[in-house]
Amino acid sequence: MLHILNKPPHSDAAKQLLLALSADDTVLLIEDAVQAVLYPDWQGWTVSSAAVFLLAEDAVSRGVYSLANAKGLPLVEMDGFVELTEQSERIISWY
Repeated sequence: MLHILNKPPHSDAAKQLLLALSADDTVLLIEDAVQAVLYPDWQGWTVSSAAVFLLAEDAVSRGVYSLANAKGLPLVEMDGFVELTEQSERIISWY
C-alpha cells in the first residue's frame, strides 16, 4: 500500500498514518510532509520497515533538498511519484 502524506510530521494526519502503517507499505512525503527531514526523531523513519520517499520538487521548494540528499534519503521526481502509484494496488492520501 502507498501512503501519501502532505502534512507536517507532527500533524494529526502523520500520527494517523503511523498507526495504519504496515511493514510492506511505502510512504511518500509531499508538500509540507517533506519537513520530516528536519526531525530525525520522527517515528516514520523507524516505526516499521516501510520505505519512505520524499518528493524532490517539494523538498526543493521547502529548502530541505540538500539536507535530504546529505542524509541519503530517497528522493523521487514526479516520474517516480507516478511509478509508485502504478506499483501500488491501494493508495491512501493523508490530508
